[in-house]
Amino acid sequence: MIYYSSTKNIEIKERNLAKMNTTPLEDQNQTLAHEKLGVFSSYFAKLKVGSLLNRSGIVKTKGASPLEIFTIIFNLSFVGKNFYEGIVRNRQIKIGKDAVYNFLNSSTYNWRRFTLILFSKIYLLIRRLLDDNSPEEVLIFDDSPYDRSRSKKVELLAKVFDHSTMKFLKGFRLLTLGWSDGNSFLGIDFALLSSAKQKNRYN
Repeated sequence: MIYYSSTKNIEIKERNLAKMNTTPLEDQNQTLAHEKLGVFSSYFAKLKVGSLLNRSGIVKTKGASPLEIFTIIFNLSFVGKNFYEGIVRNRQIKIGKDAVYNFLNSSTYNWRRFTLILFSKIYLLIRRLLDDNSPEEVLIFDDSPYDRSRSKKVELLAKVFDHSTMKFLKGFRLLTLGWSDGNSFLGIDFALLSSAKQKNRYN
């Protein structure tokens, strides 16, 4: 116990000393490198997200690679920044907002395929951790409203009924298929649904 405490104190002193010897410029470079790669960069490399994007038709046309743009966008939710703060006003990244908008608005990218093959990768990792005594696995279907009240010219935008508020809203129905073992949830597929009635559609 004494030996453990002494070793622990030495490790703490060494870390503190390393911090004292680190220059402000080095700290800034480490911060920039971490933000550029994103907190999930190691997981993306293990799951080969770049290859999955390519298999889904999400390929580079010009400028930054799809993986780099995807990593920056994905990382926003975990660094406490919105799109405007994390990309538009962020001068620390070399990707312009137009490149990000083009990436998000491309009609040729198959995001449903990407979601499916990414799920299969993560599922296999989780399945190895489960044993025969693990809870049963289930498929979950969820049909929730996707509010687009501010939108004006969106293809198939419609008036849909929200069962939680018992009111109609402008948007879509978001049908989601997911997997769960009672502890984890993984999205498998999704689809935005418009109204089947032509009179309920705005466009």
